[in-house]
Amino acid sequence: MIELYYVSGSPYSWRVMLTAEVKGVPYTPHVLQLSKGEHRSPEFLKMNPRGREPLLKDGDFVVTESLAMMIYIDRQSDRTPLFGTDTTSTVRVFEGLSQVLFDCEKATLLLAEPTLYRSPNADPSEAIRKAGEKLRAELKIMDERLGEAPWLVGEAISAADIAALPLIMTIVRAAGKDVAKDLDLGLIPLDARFPNVAAWVKRMEALPGYERTVPPHWREE
Repeated sequence: MIELYYVSGSPYSWRVMLTAEVKGVPYTPHVLQLSKGEHRSPEFLKMNPRGREPLLKDGDFVVTESLAMMIYIDRQSDRTPLFGTDTTSTVRVFEGLSQVLFDCEKATLLLAEPTLYRSPNADPSEAIRKAGEKLRAELKIMDERLGEAPWLVGEAISAADIAALPLIMTIVRAAGKDVAKDLDLGLIPLDARFPNVAAWVKRMEALPGYERTVPPHWREE
């Protein structure tokens, strides 16, 4: 059986877990505690010398990048093809994925860094404002796209949706922190600012197995 080493709340780990749930592929979870340095243990570094999460292990086969893990899991089941069914649809999926990974993800990390992981001695206001500006532009594009189709690349859920969802949830969480909320970034509430994105989030949350992927500590906040 597939083993997944992951960090709770990491968008990279979350997208892999959600892929497995959507595909109905079972896996054994191993939660990594970064505070304990488990990602830097000799055992883990032997599998991934970079010490990054997530990590997928299937027998002797090890995968260390989340997109590659998504592809590997997708190939394990015929249920709900996530990477297209022909040349055109596959190209569209990877086009959407590229936009998520290289545009939305970068902007999300710019917001997450000063809100969720910031130094207590630094004033993050300017960095947060700049991140908010970039994310408003990204979410506007996404909202327009989702006004034309139920999913990011058309009429069926794809890997682009799976990769995007954890980023959107991270944006909502980060924008809701006091240090960001007081700046009125124009990102939340989603249903008022970006209604099509908000409706898409509800469709994603209704997916079978979604609840099992939600970071437990996020529920407690």
